[in-house]
Amino acid sequence: MSASSLPVRLSLLTLALAAGFAHAEDPAAAEGSLETVTVKGANLSTHRITTQKIDESTDTDLKELLFSEPSIGFGGGNGTSQWVNIRGLGQDQIDFKVDDAYMDTSTFHHQSRFLLDPSLVKVVAVQKGSGSASAGIGASSGAIVAETVDPSDLLRPDQNFGFKVNAGVSSNKGWNRGISAYGRAGGFDGLVVGSWNTEKDYKAGKGYTNPGVTGGERVPFSALGERGLLAKIGYSFNPDNRVELSRRQERTYGQRTMREEFVDFGRNPASYRRYTQDTTNLEYQGADLGFVSKIKTNVYQMQTKREDGDDGAVKSKATGANLNLDSRIFDKHTLKYGVNWRKEKNHPDLTGSAAANENKTDYGVYLEGIWDFHPVTLTTGLRYDHFKVNTTGHTSASKGNVNPSLGIIYDPLDNLSLRASLNYATRSPRLYEAMLAGSRNIVVDPDLKAERSRTTEIGFNYRPIRDLSLTGSYFWQHISNVHDFVCLSGSCGGGRATYRSGITQSTNNGYIKNKGYELGANYRWRGLTARMGVAYSDPKHHAEKESYDLNTKAHAVGRTWTAGLAYRFDKPNLEIGWRGRFVQARTGTPDRGASSNTTERRAGYGVNDIYANWKPTGKDNLKINFAINNVANKYYYSHSQRSSSSSGNSLPEVGRDVRFAVNYKF
Repeated sequence: MSASSLPVRLSLLTLALAAGFAHAEDPAAAEGSLETVTVKGANLSTHRITTQKIDESTDTDLKELLFSEPSIGFGGGNGTSQWVNIRGLGQDQIDFKVDDAYMDTSTFHHQSRFLLDPSLVKVVAVQKGSGSASAGIGASSGAIVAETVDPSDLLRPDQNFGFKVNAGVSSNKGWNRGISAYGRAGGFDGLVVGSWNTEKDYKAGKGYTNPGVTGGERVPFSALGERGLLAKIGYSFNPDNRVELSRRQERTYGQRTMREEFVDFGRNPASYRRYTQDTTNLEYQGADLGFVSKIKTNVYQMQTKREDGDDGAVKSKATGANLNLDSRIFDKHTLKYGVNWRKEKNHPDLTGSAAANENKTDYGVYLEGIWDFHPVTLTTGLRYDHFKVNTTGHTSASKGNVNPSLGIIYDPLDNLSLRASLNYATRSPRLYEAMLAGSRNIVVDPDLKAERSRTTEIGFNYRPIRDLSLTGSYFWQHISNVHDFVCLSGSCGGGRATYRSGITQSTNNGYIKNKGYELGANYRWRGLTARMGVAYSDPKHHAEKESYDLNTKAHAVGRTWTAGLAYRFDKPNLEIGWRGRFVQARTGTPDRGASSNTTERRAGYGVNDIYANWKPTGKDNLKINFAINNVANKYYYSHSQRSSSSSGNSLPEVGRDVRFAVNYKF
């Protein structure tokens, strides 16, 4: 795969950033939170989006919130149409965790795993590469990690009860609204949040004409309704010990094509569909419990359900628990240890089939030390993971793996940190997609193994002056025993298959190699903020057998640049800004079921947004937001999906969209 030159000119961007750096001379500039946060003892940086940033924007989904993170990509369409990748690795290689609750089973194709309403969370972060020993089950290639909002995040220090209302509208046929109520009394606190987002069929960029339906400029069946609900009740025994129970539900609904990411409307009929994800989570966090200096534990249950017209419901369920403990040693070092457990089940329609319900159990135990020998911090870890999987063909497999991790951070100067890490992690074989499992005879390979990922990474964090932060990393990743489903005999594919017409095997299929780099700069001087980032990855799946779907594993994503420039005035309290995302052209394998010899040139593109945030009262209680996304009305296709060609079978991105939003807390 090769990358070509940028499809856009960056001279003005470079000049603007250089001008900002040249004036960074005020030693008394106010401190401001930068977008990249380095975790001491960790092998990676996390790009964090907080509640305040969400409230100061018109963004309504994760694609928009993470627009400025160059190492993550989303496909076209709304909601469940979108593909996701981190460092070019597809959705079968990454996770999506909310309050440490997650599952890796899809209901249909890539759908149902990546549902989240941003209005329900207080922080969203991106983790990259193989995780260390304490990263949890299946931490092989990265994750999107979120925490739901708490009453304390919304209440002022002098406030015991409060409300928040918000609403927004967009020119590309969309609107949203929400309401929250929260309070505390004694040691108790609680909140209820409701959010609704409605998107009609959107217009793609200038020059798009939809194929085979109306011939118009709107993308057929892209309309989607979304609803997010969150309820929490908690009790704080003291400032260090708290227990809480939460219930979260995300739902999408609308007239959608069967495969929501495809535009082949003739072979992909539309029907009314509803996806629902319910999560119940009981969590305890504590500190200063004798030898245990910190504890975080939770028990959760997740259920995703797809309802298609009169075809009934298909469900996937996960039940899990995590126990994470920290102990301080000599008030200098930290010992982390714990247990993770998760069981997943699929519940397809088994009427008239001899198939069994699929299920899988994972558990892991870990021990990790963070050793502070200033100016060197050493991280050592050891993790044991075990899985057992049962398939529809009444077969099973189980195995265990030992995964070590090692990291070192060297601080030669107070403002310079150098780091290196080597992490191993495993991901157990996936269950088959629930919607199709009932009609498949799926058996396991007698030697079925967990995928094993090894990531080696080097990097730096440098702050030459107080308000300028520079980061960079280079990584090498190798994933062996890549999991796949292949046709063992008979007819296995499509809706034509029956339980008796073919045998599908859950097996290992070659390896993935990936390498790449990331660079970033963040700068703040008085009211001025400027940032720039670039990410490049080169994942390649070396398959030994014909793969069912190459794109679930790796995408050919062009080198991606992101940048932003903004200024906040004191009076009025107004921020005006610009952000851009520029992706270079790339050549890669486009289609499901395609041979690795089939290639497609993915055109480069550049997208620019402008925005404003005004706080009329000068405080954070009232925020009025305005944005024009895709200012130039660019017609383009994301690289983070099956195809990036106008003649391909994927959805284009949204065209120009003028937005207005307001939120008020009282």
